[in-house]
Formats: sequence, C-alpha cells, structure tokens
Amino acid sequence: MEKGKIVLLNDEKKVSENLKAILKDDSYNVTYLDSIESINEMSREEKPKGIIIDLTQYGDEGFDLCRKLKDNFETRRAAIVLYTESADEELIIKGLEAGADEFLSNKFTERETSARVKAIIRRIETSSSKKIKVKDLEIDLDEHKVKKAGKPIDLTYIQFKLLYLLASRRDNVFSRKEILERVWGRKVYVTNRTVDVHIKRLREKLGEYKYPSQYIETIHGTGYRFL
Repeated sequence: MEKGKIVLLNDEKKVSENLKAILKDDSYNVTYLDSIESINEMSREEKPKGIIIDLTQYGDEGFDLCRKLKDNFETRRAAIVLYTESADEELIIKGLEAGADEFLSNKFTERETSARVKAIIRRIETSSSKKIKVKDLEIDLDEHKVKKAGKPIDLTYIQFKLLYLLASRRDNVFSRKEILERVWGRKVYVTNRTVDVHIKRLREKLGEYKYPSQYIETIHGTGYRFL
C-alpha cells in the first residue's frame, strides 16, 4: 500500500534518483521536481507527506519556500526537510526558524537520510492536530469543514482556504496581494476587489453582518487580520 507522496526539490539528478529508489522501497510515491514554481503548483493540487529542499541549489529561496509551505494549509502538515552539503550551526538555526522539521547534510548516507525523512513524517502524522480551534470556531483541516459553536458552516473551497489562512496566523496582517497569492495562486488572475468580496461573504457565513467584526478586521490601506 502506498504511504503517500514525497517531493524532492533538487536538480542533482543522480543524488535524487538514489534517494528516490530507497524511498520507493518503502512504498512512497516519490516525485522529482527541479523548480520552486513547479512545487508551488503541485502543492495546490496534492498533499505531499514530505518535501526535501536542496539548499545547496536554492539557498535563501529554499528558506523562503519553507516558510511559505508551512503557512499554506495544503502543505503545513508535510515534513519539510532542508538538505545541504555542509550544515553549520548558524545555517541550522536559520532553517529551523524558517519552519523546517529536519535539517540534513551530505554527511549522512542516502539510506540514513531516507530513514530520517521517514521518521519525521511518522512523527508529524502522529503528533499533528487535525483541527484548530479559534474562539468558537473549529476548523478541520482534513475534512475541510468548519463548525461555529458546534454547528457546521457551509463554506466554499476558497472561503475555507481564506478562513484558514487568517485564523492560523492570528494578529498577522495580510495584504490583499499576499492573500491573492496564498489563496488563489500567482497564476490565477483575480483582483483586489475579489478579495474584498470573498471577505464580505465569509463574514456573512460566520454570521457577521454589522461593524465591527468579531472575527475578521479590516486594516484600512493594508489588508485583513483575524482578531
């Protein structure tokens, strides 16, 4: 039985193929990608169990990607592993602060790297909460369902993504541009007005028809945040 998908972001084909073969022996579906754009597109369509990012190739872009993947509700429960040729203390700290679950270097053999990746995947699967609770809202990440005071709320896919983005980072102010990129993606053409309309409809679904809002605050000239 297939245990899930692992993504390798690394253009060193030989190393990746060796690691892929080991992971496949344990029934993982391993996908090889060679660009950040392709992993962003893939993560919107699928939910990988693990993502290995080669910092030797992608450097600071890899750290930025790590942060975005942990902020994205489709990938935040994936095991994010950063990989580099040599890892000093400063680099490891930077990676962990970016949200990485594991940091590996080439001092490990492919087999040990494989074992560590699989171990962190198991740990996340057994320890991660599948639900988050904010105020009287309960958001189920796996089922894409929301309850308010125990009663289900019917949200569209986009409304769910929008609510999760805001509720998972309380007090963080998101600009309209940032919301557009994280909820709709960069390749989808929508306007700032689209964000405002969806916020209005989401508020209504949450039972809010009057100002001030109990859940989503408008920060004039900037964007929105969850209270």
